Amino acid sequence: MRKALLLLLLVVSGSAYSQIEFLDTTQSEVVGKVSYVYLEKIGDNDYNFFFKNINAIGHEYVNFSFKNVDNDIDKLYNGIMQGFENVPRDPLKMKANGQIVWLKYTREDGEVFLQIQLTSGDEENPLQAMEDSIKVSRLLTADDIKRLFKKE
Repeated sequence: MRKALLLLLLVVSGSAYSQIEFLDTTQSEVVGKVSYVYLEKIGDNDYNFFFKNINAIGHEYVNFSFKNVDNDIDKLYNGIMQGFENVPRDPLKMKANGQIVWLKYTREDGEVFLQIQLTSGDEENPLQAMEDSIKVSRLLTADDIKRLFKKE
C-alpha cells in the first residue's frame, strides 16, 4: 500500500512540475493586406499595423500597436484619409504605445502618396534621427489605405 501511495505521489508531483504547458492564445485576424503592409486585429480591441522596413537590409516587418478605445481605428483611418485630401507640408506625428509614428505625405505627378515612418519614443524629429533607426514603409496610395482598412 505504501509503494502504491508513493508511486501515486511521484506521478502527481511530476505532472505538476512539467516543463511544457499549453497556454490559451488570443485569436488574431488580418483586417486588410496590401503588398508588404497589413493590419491585424487581435481579440476585440487590439490592433497591430505591420509594414516591411525598406531601410533595412533584410526588409523585416516592423509594427506599431494600439487599442481601439473610443473608436480609434476609425479615427486613424479618417486621419490618414484626410491627409490625402489636404496634403500637409510637414509629416503628421502620432504616438502609439511609446513609439512615434510619422505620416509623411508627398505629391508626385499629381498623385498623393503616404509613407509611414516609425521611430522610438525618444526621437523628436525623424530628420534628426540616424537613418538606420527610422523604419520606413513603401509608398501607399489612398486606394491602398481603403483596402487595408476594408473601407471599399
